[in-house]
Order: sequence, then structure tokens, then C-alpha cells
Amino acid sequence: MEEIPKELRRKDKLFLLMGSVLSAAITLFLITNLPTVQGFLISAIMLASLIVFCAYVSNPMLWWMGVGAIAGIIVGIDVIFGGELTKSKAGFPFEVRLTFVAFQSIAGLISGVVLGRRVHKPQLPTLKDFLSSVSGITVGMFAVLVTTNFILHGIESARALSSRLSTTTTILITLLAIPGSIGYILAQRATKVKNPPVKRDI
Repeated sequence: MEEIPKELRRKDKLFLLMGSVLSAAITLFLITNLPTVQGFLISAIMLASLIVFCAYVSNPMLWWMGVGAIAGIIVGIDVIFGGELTKSKAGFPFEVRLTFVAFQSIAGLISGVVLGRRVHKPQLPTLKDFLSSVSGITVGMFAVLVTTNFILHGIESARALSSRLSTTTTILITLLAIPGSIGYILAQRATKVKNPPVKRDI
């Protein structure tokens, strides 16, 4: 995984931090205070909207804030799932887990379709830049959480938290990535069929 670019400006770092912290806090608040299904639905809508937003925005400050917000939502969801896993080995009931899978998969599919239809423009960040940045920020936030947990509760608690975060992140990214890839490929093919390349006479 690539790290956050070292040449990132101080202003961009500030927006990145704001997006990450606010989104993580909002996600935790929504899922813990709303009915679980509604919380998962809103978080899925937020994720899909932010992914599409980052695909089209060209302002660096807004882009970094969006990327930080996506990482914050991922961390917020992971913390909620991790907390449920500590209460019981099964975590959420089957129906709730199935609902979560459906919402996140639909969010990934919609994001993939929109990204696949996007016209490439040099001033817009690439998909590779987006993925590497989200990965780097998420890993950084996890490191802070695990280290803080170690200071407060010791090595065993930190090890357990790290394992739970890794597990829930793998699940969440898979639910977004596989439907997203399918949507992206389908949208790309539909765009090529609708706008076939013009053949030039030699």
C-alpha cells in the first residue's frame, strides 16, 4: 500500500484530517444512535456519494477532504463491527449482516458504474491515486487506534483490536470492490458500444 504523499501541503493535510475525524465520528454516531439497518443504509449512501464525489472533483483540498471522509467511514464501520465481535463471536444477527452486505454491495456497484462512465480528464485524480490514498490514510488511522489501545489497555487488547479491524476492513473492501469492479467493467463496455472508436483512413 502506498503512503500519503510527503509533498502534501499543510492546508490539504488539515482538510484530510478534518474529513477523516468528522466522518468517523458521524458514522459512529449514526450507527450507534439509529436503528442498525438505517445506520448501515446511511453509511452505504455516504460511501457511494463520496467515492463519486472524489472521482469528479478537481479541487485538491476538497479531494483530500473526500478521501479522508471515506477512510473515516471505513474506520467507523470497522470500530462498530469490532465492538459487536467483542460482545459475541457471531457479531450482528444473520439478517443484519445480510442487510449490511446488500447495502455495501449496491453502493460499490453504483460507484463502479459512475466511475466507468467518467470521461478521463488530466486535471482529475486517477483511480490509482484514489485507491492508494484511501489505503494509506486508513492504515494510518488504524495505527493510531491500535497504538492508543496499547497505551490504555496493554498488548493483548491492542492485538485483538488489530485483528478485528483487519477482518472487518477485508470484508468491507471486498463488498465494495467486487460489485464496484463489475459495475465499472459494464459501464466501460456500454460506453464503448455507445461511442465506438472512429476509424481513420490511412
